Amino acid sequence: MRRATPQTFGASHTTIGITDLMTSLAIVFILLFAAQITKTSSAAQSELQVNKEDVQSTLRDHIQRLGLSLDADPRDPLALAIVVPEDRLTFEFGRSTLSPTADRFLEEALPFYIGALCGPLRDKIDSLAIEGHTDDQGSDAFNLKLSQERSLAVMVKGLEIIQATEPTAYQCFQDIASASGRGKQDLIYAPVATVNREKSRRVIFKIRLRSAEQRHRVERSTYPL
Repeated sequence: MRRATPQTFGASHTTIGITDLMTSLAIVFILLFAAQITKTSSAAQSELQVNKEDVQSTLRDHIQRLGLSLDADPRDPLALAIVVPEDRLTFEFGRSTLSPTADRFLEEALPFYIGALCGPLRDKIDSLAIEGHTDDQGSDAFNLKLSQERSLAVMVKGLEIIQATEPTAYQCFQDIASASGRGKQDLIYAPVATVNREKSRRVIFKIRLRSAEQRHRVERSTYPL
């Protein structure tokens, strides 16, 4: 049997020592990387919360005066939603024609909201989605088409209003706004598990904030190194 020489033992101990050192360094690197990711994520969350509060603070008084609210979207951490009930944004039955009541509401609300989103809040805003929602009466296809047409009618009316009242925000409104029909996909139910048709028929203005990555990308393009 071949005996290990002192040199062999020395080499073996050296190899084990280097391996242990490399393993320790790798663990330290992983821990530092995880700490940095956690720190970055925490900073991004804090910045997002501040931006949400800025948007809510800017729009709060006007929204409350109209009897509405600006709430966080439970399905999207970057989004805030203004839910406008049917009695404020009314359409002709089964059609996408805005009523005089709806016209007055949009003429009162949109200049202020778009002026703010496209003005002092612009660097915080990614998009504005106008969502149309129906109740459960009628087929899926009919309601989806109707809700899309209604949300588009709101956007077209919005373009007309902004062009007349806030022309400097017109291009911005075109850039950030979109119309989307949800049909009866997001019905609102009463406590007894029946559909609340009156509340289900609504329009939602969904304000989506820029993520930290989007904001930093814009900053780099605005202020290149």
